[in-house]
Amino acid sequence: MSPRDYQLGKRAAGVAETRTRIVEAARAVFAQDGFHRAPVEAVARRADVARATVYYQFDSRLGLIEAVLDDVERRGGQQRVLTAVALADAIEATRRAFEEGSRFWAAEHILVRKLIGLAAADPEIRRLVVQRDRNRLALVTRLAERLRAQRRLRPGCSIQTAIQTLWLLSSFEAFDQLFTGQGLAADDIAAFLFELAVRALLRSP
Repeated sequence: MSPRDYQLGKRAAGVAETRTRIVEAARAVFAQDGFHRAPVEAVARRADVARATVYYQFDSRLGLIEAVLDDVERRGGQQRVLTAVALADAIEATRRAFEEGSRFWAAEHILVRKLIGLAAADPEIRRLVVQRDRNRLALVTRLAERLRAQRRLRPGCSIQTAIQTLWLLSSFEAFDQLFTGQGLAADDIAAFLFELAVRALLRSP
C-alpha cells in the first residue's frame, strides 16, 4: 500500500467513525428530547463535533433523522424479519415474522413511538415513515401471496383481506397498544397477534 493509499484509508476510517458517533449521539438526544425538540446543535455537542460537521455528514436535519432510522432498522433486527419471511413454509414464516417484528418494535420502542408522534405533524417526517411502511407492506403482501399459493387461506378469504389483516396486525400501533397499554412482553404480543391472524385468515387444521 502506498503512503497516499494509507492516508486515504485512515481518512475514510475517521470519517466513518465520526458519522457513527454522530448517529449514536442523535439516537440519545432524540430518545430523550424527541425528534421535534432536539436541535442539531445538541447532537453536535453530544458527539463532540462542530455543527457544520453534522451538516457535512448528513446534509440536513432530515438526513440525520433518516440515518437514525437506518440505524434503528439495523439494530432492531430488520434482517431477522426478512429472514423469517423467507422461510419455506408460509405459516411458519408468518409466525416467525410476528416474533421478529415484535422484538424489533420492542427494541426500538422509544424512538419509533416518538417518530410516529412527530409524523402526524411534520410532512417530511411523515414521508420517511410512509417510505418505511411501504417496505412492511411489501413483506406482508409476500406472506399473503405465499399463504394463498400454499392453499393455507380459509375458503372465501381474498388476498386483499389477507394483506389488510397482516398489515394491521403487524403495525407498530397494534404492538404499542399491547406493549404500553397492557404491559405484555414482546413474545407474548407476537403469539397473540399471530393467533388473531390464524383465526381470521387460515383454514382449520
